[in-house]
Amino acid sequence: MLPPAVAVICGTLGGLYFGELLAGDFWKPLEPEYFVPGLAAGAGQTARVQWVFWALLCMTVLLLVLFFVSLWVFRRRPGHMHKRLKRNASKYISQSQLRYRYGRVLYYAGLVVLFCCALWNGLLQYVNIGSAESRVPAGERNILCLRVSDFPVPVLTAAGRHYERMECRLVMYSADGRKQIQGSENMLVYIALDSTMGNRYGKENTATLSTGLLPGDVLMTRCRAFSFVSETPVAPTSSGALAVSSFDYPRYMARRGFYCRAYVYDYQRIPTNLTLYERLRRLRVPLISRWEGEAGAVLSGICLGDKSGLGKQVREKYNVAGASHILAVSGLHVGALYGCLVFVLGLPQKIRQARRYRSRHLVKIDQGQEFMQTGPGQSQILKTYSLSGGAGAHIIALLLIWAYAAVVGFSASVMRAALMLSVYGAGKVLGSRTNSLNVLSVTALILVVFKPMNLYDLGFQLSFTAVLSLILFFPLLRNLLSLRHFVLRYLWELFCCSLSVQLGTLWLTSGTFGVIPLYSLLCNFFVVPFSAVILYFFLLYLVVMGLHLENALTLVTRLLLILATILDKAVMFFAGLPYTPIRYQPHVTEQLLMLWCTGYLYFFLRDRENRRP
Repeated sequence: MLPPAVAVICGTLGGLYFGELLAGDFWKPLEPEYFVPGLAAGAGQTARVQWVFWALLCMTVLLLVLFFVSLWVFRRRPGHMHKRLKRNASKYISQSQLRYRYGRVLYYAGLVVLFCCALWNGLLQYVNIGSAESRVPAGERNILCLRVSDFPVPVLTAAGRHYERMECRLVMYSADGRKQIQGSENMLVYIALDSTMGNRYGKENTATLSTGLLPGDVLMTRCRAFSFVSETPVAPTSSGALAVSSFDYPRYMARRGFYCRAYVYDYQRIPTNLTLYERLRRLRVPLISRWEGEAGAVLSGICLGDKSGLGKQVREKYNVAGASHILAVSGLHVGALYGCLVFVLGLPQKIRQARRYRSRHLVKIDQGQEFMQTGPGQSQILKTYSLSGGAGAHIIALLLIWAYAAVVGFSASVMRAALMLSVYGAGKVLGSRTNSLNVLSVTALILVVFKPMNLYDLGFQLSFTAVLSLILFFPLLRNLLSLRHFVLRYLWELFCCSLSVQLGTLWLTSGTFGVIPLYSLLCNFFVVPFSAVILYFFLLYLVVMGLHLENALTLVTRLLLILATILDKAVMFFAGLPYTPIRYQPHVTEQLLMLWCTGYLYFFLRDRENRRP
């Protein structure tokens, strides 16, 4: 499944690139004056580009038809079928020989078809985008009906005004209050707060009085909308002055589907019915209601991926120590919860199997005779446990994992982990073996096909790069040293796991953040197992909360806060070590060189593994 996934990803990247390049021009219809001699150079160039893409569309349709016709010709049929090679010729070829001779050509033709279809899938993302502008008139006062889609985040502007920033979905807008125009686009909304900023998490800016808006709330307001294109991003230099930033903020927001922002100073809530996804998202509020202080903010980040309560200093501390991955819900969190759920749900079946086979023993009667079963108390018990825990345990665990993904928010890393576990669980239920690289490829293919903009998401890139590096490097590094002691083997595998991820993601993290954590390998020795322990206690916290055991809930909450405090102090220790971090942001050429070195190391280790006796 790796070559089809690579073909789809490359084709989608090409489609997204040309879609951004030609947005607003390609989708205009061909006009007659384009063919008039002496027309403008820009119009002529647009017409030529459109003809090129229409030719590409015809070629894609032709390749698709030829591919399916070839599949129909090469299909397996009962009996020994023959095909005549040429008309009026006596030489024939069987169906199996035909597939053997032209099967590889058909496979590569299928990859080309996938590439072309993915190219058009990326291009079609810009059909409704047009020139990447909002439908709401910029700078004019309009009546807006907005539906909140994410939790609000308190912000402080450069002018000293306090707002709550939230992502909303436009339901409709009206300029005069009579004619209502339906809208379906994302908007970044800043709602002004009447209170001053408090000090709930240390010295960070957090509002004491909040709007209380949650995902699913609908509000009506009259305000102006402003385009992101008018913004000029600035960044502080080493001397403290402001310089124009190279980061294209409007383009970044357009990739996420946001084209305008609005500042709201007065609004009115409207009652509405909540969807199932919005109800699941709101479960975060009672879950974190007992978590207070900086330890509670760390717990929210580890268990629910909510980093709104963490200040810049705390985030920088985790980035410097190389432990920022535990604050984003990914495969580590979802895998730990899934394994624990399968174990707990499959425990009754294992107990029944233990009781069923308790009376089965094997004893040897005489020399040369086979084993036979006897009564209890004569020999060792023959245990036959089911490692899968039963199909029901996996199905229920997968449903709970998807519910957890909805509570956290369907980010790219969570979707990747949940989809991989779904493919893995389906294989377990069906009793088939699953290959890790195929599971990752199928997951990437699904996410890219249904949402091509995931390729621009940094969480998507880091998540898939880390898992791919772990699949490729971990077996090779683990086999470099053979240890029999359980503790030493666990530590060595933990080191190999962390080193594998670092090798595969160093070129991406250094180029994006400009930071190379020096002690990340040592930090992960403590952080990864400890965060897994916190997740197990979080699952216990959910069970106790569901059973309404108040005393036990208070005890588990205190244990969680203590564990989060210990983890935070450990990260602070590694972040405070000398010569850390190494601040270096490589160029694109240097990133490619780092990636080439990583690939060379992989092929060297694989060649060494193949040569072992």
